[in-house]
Amino acid sequence: MTARNSIATLIATGLIGALPLGAAAHAVSPHADGVVERHSEREGSRRQADALSRAFRDAARTLAPSVVTINTRGTANGEPRAVVPLPHGFRMPTPPAQPARGTGTGVVISRDGHIVTANHVVADAEEIELVFHDGRTATAKVVGLDPGSDIAVLKTDASGLVPAAFGDSDDLEVGEWVVALGAPFGLEQTLTAGIVSAKGRSDVGLAAFESYIQTDAAINPGNSGGPLANLDGEIVGINSAISSRGGGNDGIGFSVPSSVVRRVEPGDVITGVAGRSVRTPGELVATIGSLPPGDEIDVRMIRDGDARTLRATLAERADAPDAGRAPMAPKAAPAPIERLGLSLRALAASDAATLGLEGDAGALVVESVEPAGAAERAGIRAGDVVRRIGSRPVATLADAQAAVAAISARAAVPMLVEREGQPRFVLVERGAASDTDR
Repeated sequence: MTARNSIATLIATGLIGALPLGAAAHAVSPHADGVVERHSEREGSRRQADALSRAFRDAARTLAPSVVTINTRGTANGEPRAVVPLPHGFRMPTPPAQPARGTGTGVVISRDGHIVTANHVVADAEEIELVFHDGRTATAKVVGLDPGSDIAVLKTDASGLVPAAFGDSDDLEVGEWVVALGAPFGLEQTLTAGIVSAKGRSDVGLAAFESYIQTDAAINPGNSGGPLANLDGEIVGINSAISSRGGGNDGIGFSVPSSVVRRVEPGDVITGVAGRSVRTPGELVATIGSLPPGDEIDVRMIRDGDARTLRATLAERADAPDAGRAPMAPKAAPAPIERLGLSLRALAASDAATLGLEGDAGALVVESVEPAGAAERAGIRAGDVVRRIGSRPVATLADAQAAVAAISARAAVPMLVEREGQPRFVLVERGAASDTDR
């Protein structure tokens, strides 16, 4: 009996299912082992992909209840804008300009309402609204700002909060998967994924204390202050800045490591001294400086997410260690801001009204941008508001010149730029320095 007749007999007797003869012939093909092996490889790859997908989903589910969208508003002065001429001599005042608005992200770190975010998201805010993952809203106030690391802590009276867990950023390795959750361009609860591209980035020039995690997880305006997390849903960083030529994600984002966040904010956030509230390092120094040595004072602080009050005794400040030394030679003349391919001027009342920043102050507006220049390549446009260069706030052209001069002539110049209420950091690449700049 032939093989074909034998298979037909088995089908007829019901010992094997009725298959097309071609398929039956294939089943006894000498290549059957290879087909099975390739199928097994595909199944293995599919199982690995499914496992990674589940890890992303689990991280998102773990993080989502702790992540909040932060909407900020500045203060409008309430004065009407200039009147607009109408036909036949009639004149009608235009509506008052809307207060400045911004969007960022934060993450709950304690059940009693403490939320960590980026300093630049809330530093100039007069009103702060939180939007939780379930749609609830609440107000918050700033209880601690640290421009040196670009970290801030908020406090809300909302109940039923789910704090996120911190992971150890020191254990991260380059190439490890991470996820970011936030509100890019106002799109709440957006998850993106990528890897750790580098660690310990300290030459970025964005803040006084830098040891950034670099990632290619998509981070866009609105992600600032949100968590960078491992696949266990643990916070390993707080998203702070992006390097961008066009204002969006170019695959280079920077996050403040969780080891820094835990040490600077929920670790020791000073909220008041000697019965006075303090919001900034300058206010803290001024308050302490006004008191005589030997005084015992109360220090209100947040440590590990809990409010505490400690007693401290003020001591006489020792003389500066460099006192009596010959002054150092002055630095080279500051490079003009125009070398970056843009011109700046102080934010005037008319500019603020036009840009919807009524009552805003303490910033510069981009007057013009040189075509194909460094600023244009970085995505800066005329009308953008520049609030910070490097780690320095800028309110005058002299501030901007000094801030640029303080950055190495070979390094890119970081700028905190605001457009339509959305703040973002951009890096303006200057190229190689000439001999006169060294």
